[in-house]
Amino acid sequence: MESKTFVLDANVFLEYIFNRQLAHISRQLIKCAILKENRIIVPSLLLDEITEVLCGNLNDAEVVKKHLCYIDHLATENVIKIVVPNCKVRMKAIEIARTGNKKSGFPEFSDSLYHALAILSGAIFITNDIKHYRKVKQFGSIEKLSNTGEER
Repeated sequence: MESKTFVLDANVFLEYIFNRQLAHISRQLIKCAILKENRIIVPSLLLDEITEVLCGNLNDAEVVKKHLCYIDHLATENVIKIVVPNCKVRMKAIEIARTGNKKSGFPEFSDSLYHALAILSGAIFITNDIKHYRKVKQFGSIEKLSNTGEER
């Protein structure tokens, strides 16, 4: 069976870190990557987004460090691959971010960057951002975390 490749939104990791409602799905995605049953790639932006949320929500700097070190460990062990988006990915992200309209709003560029990376990598972008999903699902290569089966 061919392993699947996923681009995980920062909010997928935050589900796990904060033990939110869909944490079990996030854990399963990471577990499958540890077991080499799937592949996970993320844009380097993920590190900044997670750091920002942890900085604003956790007072204990040691707890913040623990979570950031775990992500570093996942990267060092090749469980996740951190990618600096190139021009092609950025241009695809711009295309995605420019869809929408003034009434319903435009997709965020940062979310579009994850999605563009997925599209150009032949991967599936998994997000818990329902608003982004609704605005860009026509591009394909996107799935809501809540619809991600535990069989991954």
